[in-house]
Amino acid sequence: MTQKSFKCLFRYWFRYNRELMKMEFRKTLALSFLVLIVFMAAPATAGLTFESSCPQTIAEGDTFTIHGTGVTNGSVTLLVFGRHYFHTFAADPDNKGDFSFILGPEETRNFSAGQYAFVIQDPGANGQSEIGTRISGYGNIAVTDRGVSVADLGPSAGLKPWVRSEVETLMAASERAGVDDIFRAEYFFVELPSLHFDQQSDPETGRLILDSNNPRRMVFSGITNMAPENILTAQIRDATSGKEIFIDTVPAITPVTGTEPGRHSYWNTWHYSLDPARLSPGEYSITVGWQKESWCGTGTALFLVPDAEATARFVPGPYLFSLMDSGIFAGL
Repeated sequence: MTQKSFKCLFRYWFRYNRELMKMEFRKTLALSFLVLIVFMAAPATAGLTFESSCPQTIAEGDTFTIHGTGVTNGSVTLLVFGRHYFHTFAADPDNKGDFSFILGPEETRNFSAGQYAFVIQDPGANGQSEIGTRISGYGNIAVTDRGVSVADLGPSAGLKPWVRSEVETLMAASERAGVDDIFRAEYFFVELPSLHFDQQSDPETGRLILDSNNPRRMVFSGITNMAPENILTAQIRDATSGKEIFIDTVPAITPVTGTEPGRHSYWNTWHYSLDPARLSPGEYSITVGWQKESWCGTGTALFLVPDAEATARFVPGPYLFSLMDSGIFAGL
């Protein structure tokens, strides 16, 4: 190959690679611009966490908390849809962009069993919420765009146990021209507070079948949908007369970790240990549960304290002490 031919080939190679580099640069620039657009359109709420009774479950009357971080667009609105229930709340983030909504027992007692949607509304980059809601004199929920009604969700008292369609209608309004509000919806199920015993009952007597490996200890345990901060009590009554014998505080509810097999993966647990020596032989009832309500959130079961001879259980009695047998005088 001559020197002239080599120079021509080199110039061709250089131009070809220069064009390739230009194309790659354009692609990189376009991709970076696209990422920037996506970032600008992303919800300003960088993170949301929820504290409920159990995973995706709220026991009616329990505290429900929402924490948010990374808010930069101003005040945030929470819209709650549920069975026969609709309400809005507002929160201003702190200087770090963090905010919280705390729905205490006084609010969640108004919930009914069914699906509830918690919709977080960020006002968008302009800091103004274009989409709003309004309750008419007839109780109808209207979705508004800058004050003008654009959709009717019907009366709040008419909301069913499933509210996804109403939420989707609300969120669809964010696609209207000139609207930059950002919505995020999370769904939870509301249940009446409940508590269950793990132990099976004898089909003939109805009494709990308790582990008899340790005759000096009766262990009651089970599951509940109530949050760990709740305080449970165990009430012991004589099964025949109904007379209350005593009341104990049950140790703290253990929150679900998500690693246990079966139903415990979605339920918190509780346990209560009773020394049978505190009771005379006979049949008793035990009621364990929540004290916020008198008609739900408790479980009652029968159990038997057998005779001491049948179980070799220790029963405290008079202690006789013999000086002669004690060894005190052995060295005298």
